[in-house]
Amino acid sequence: MIASLKSLADRMRRAFGSSEREEVVLKARLDRRSGADLLRRKRIKVAAMAILFGVVSAAIEMPLPAEDALRLARAQLRMRPASQDIVLIAIDDATLNELKQPGTNRYQDSAIIDQLVEAGVKRIVFDRAHADPETPESDAAFAHALARHRGKVWLAMAPGSETGFQRSEPILPVAAFGKEARLASMVSFFSPFGLSMLIPTDVEFEGAKYRSISVVLADYRGGAARYRPDYAFNLNSIPTYRYVDVLRGRIGAKELAGKSAIIGTTFVDSPDMHRHPFYGKVSGSYFQILGANTLKRGQPLDLMWFPPILLAAAVIVAQALGRRRTMGVLWLPVAVLPVAAFFLDEFTINIDMMSAILAILFAAIGFSRINHKYFSAGIDAMTTTAISSHKANADWDVFALKIANLSELSEEWSSRDIGDFVNTLIGYVKGPGEVGDIAFERDVLIWLAPRMENVELERHTDGLALMLKTAISHDWQSSNGAPAIGVDTNYDLPIALRIKKAMQAADEAATRGVRFIINDAAHLEARNQRLELIRVLEKGLRDRNIGVAYQPKIDLASGRIVGAETLIRWRPDGGEFVNPQDLVLAAEAGDRINELTLVVMETALVEGKQAIALDPRFKLAVNMSAKSLSDTHLLFDIMTMLGRYNFPPENLTLELTETAKLEDHRIAPQIAALKARGICLSIDDFGTGESNLEYIEKLPSSELKIDKKFVQHMAKSEESRAVVRATIEIAHSLGKVVVAEGVEEPEVAAALRAMGCDQAQGYLFSQAIGMPELLAMMGGGRAAVNA
Repeated sequence: MIASLKSLADRMRRAFGSSEREEVVLKARLDRRSGADLLRRKRIKVAAMAILFGVVSAAIEMPLPAEDALRLARAQLRMRPASQDIVLIAIDDATLNELKQPGTNRYQDSAIIDQLVEAGVKRIVFDRAHADPETPESDAAFAHALARHRGKVWLAMAPGSETGFQRSEPILPVAAFGKEARLASMVSFFSPFGLSMLIPTDVEFEGAKYRSISVVLADYRGGAARYRPDYAFNLNSIPTYRYVDVLRGRIGAKELAGKSAIIGTTFVDSPDMHRHPFYGKVSGSYFQILGANTLKRGQPLDLMWFPPILLAAAVIVAQALGRRRTMGVLWLPVAVLPVAAFFLDEFTINIDMMSAILAILFAAIGFSRINHKYFSAGIDAMTTTAISSHKANADWDVFALKIANLSELSEEWSSRDIGDFVNTLIGYVKGPGEVGDIAFERDVLIWLAPRMENVELERHTDGLALMLKTAISHDWQSSNGAPAIGVDTNYDLPIALRIKKAMQAADEAATRGVRFIINDAAHLEARNQRLELIRVLEKGLRDRNIGVAYQPKIDLASGRIVGAETLIRWRPDGGEFVNPQDLVLAAEAGDRINELTLVVMETALVEGKQAIALDPRFKLAVNMSAKSLSDTHLLFDIMTMLGRYNFPPENLTLELTETAKLEDHRIAPQIAALKARGICLSIDDFGTGESNLEYIEKLPSSELKIDKKFVQHMAKSEESRAVVRATIEIAHSLGKVVVAEGVEEPEVAAALRAMGCDQAQGYLFSQAIGMPELLAMMGGGRAAVNA
């Protein structure tokens, strides 16, 4: 069906002579003065804020922990063995236990230098500074060892630093050692949470530059940089030998020849232990070896966050300037950047992508909020918020198309089918002429079109409504799907307000069953009067001061008052009487009819007890919409009110009126509950609207009231007399009491009595009166005839 509707829409466009090229030119011209331009500005604003957020977060390293976590994930995937050219000579717990001392001394360090050189080690690096003197003899022996192997031994150092209020002094070897050995920097910087570290390839101290330990071990000749050691090297694969084994000659040239060696502490209580994300606490020497393995693969290049941010900015701007609501392109860098970073890691090139991803996420959230706020999901239309403006525009007419039973369709169709259906309707709307912005909200399409003269506007709107009705009923196979169109032409009002008024006009057209309503100045005035009546009603409901009166029901056989119908007779603030029918319509329009029923009933129950005190058989009637029977909350409130005021349920009659069909399966349980409590039901205005023979079956009432239009014509119309007579006979055959409404002449009352009608009410007996007057009439005991 949807495809058929689309095809019909295409044929309609061609029939109106609208070429594709003309539509493109027209759309571009309309966009420059429409909500599309507003949305573009908002999207550009979101893009600018997202890019700025990304740059600022990168500059302050806000996503550094997340960035490090991604680097670790990539390292885990790239895990490989370390180079075998660099070995660790570990001063471990086994060494200290065998030497039976808390640490090594200068004699032993001198001896191990000799052993390492003899084994063919190319470079020997101590991962400690030897900054404190021991004994003159041991220091001298160590200095001589350094002198014997000048150029092959490096001692660690660290220049002083200041960070905020913290200041550290330089860490340098004893002066005699510094003259004989080279110095290598052991400076490194751990990131927050210890997920990564930075090592400078060289440091400057007192005008001289010192290479880092990792640079010495790798024999790195590249440029200066701060780089991150690659955690993809497996620490378990690093050749590690115990200090004591080398010292005792148990490890020699076979294991050490041609290699670089770093001597570091690995015993448990060593102060040089640091947490590695994969291996837990390890010696700081391992990090220097990781750095050396990294440098051996080439000069590190840190591109930082600049390329990812540029890529993110490009796609964010493209998304902001484009027309597409989908954001597939926006997420492309999120997929590309991790893959690119993985391969760049192989070439020791680092990029920081998290700030770019944060910028994209920021933009995606912003664009999604715009889409959610300004576009209808699954439909090629904006929301009313997007096309609303607080400025007036006399160049546009505002249209609203109400799709009456779209909510019923949604129970049978999928959301996609609904979207296709509405998009097809949008195609029809765009077909006949120039159309600006189109919006969709709940079950209403709203659009702006260039202003037309009144005659042309009526002809255009009527033709569009007929075309839509024909197209929908053709494939929908439903006569209840007639669309209703509302048009607002109050050009002095803001567009936002006119949209609401066009939607109200469409609702009213649907309710009244007309094809369209043009909401011009006269219609606006009438609507304002209804709105004012609703306002007055709401105040009356809040204050619970809706005035009522009672029209007596007369037993035609005896002339005695046997009951009364409660009617609204209300003068708000002491002014003029409000038309009861208008008030009920206003209550229904404002969805306050049940509240009005309760307020009227409360007054009636309080005052009606006085009439029951005079006549225990007195029946008090209150009007109620038959549709309200399906509202269990209202019925619960009625039952509660009867108990609160101790009003006998059998003395209450609910007069039910309705102009629409009822669903008997929804009201049957409520009717049973009312009958169980003894409350009487009466079918009001029988013979009009939907109050017909079908209602007698659906509403098992005890009373039937003949509408006054039949009663008042009895004197002049034989047909009316026949209808009344037949109604009385049918009602009596079903065991119901018959009440005639609108009795104004004695001859009519006599005819009704002759036909066997049970009761009557009307001006012949009394107009609606207050309870004191009704009590006076009842107390007099006379036949009630209005003098």
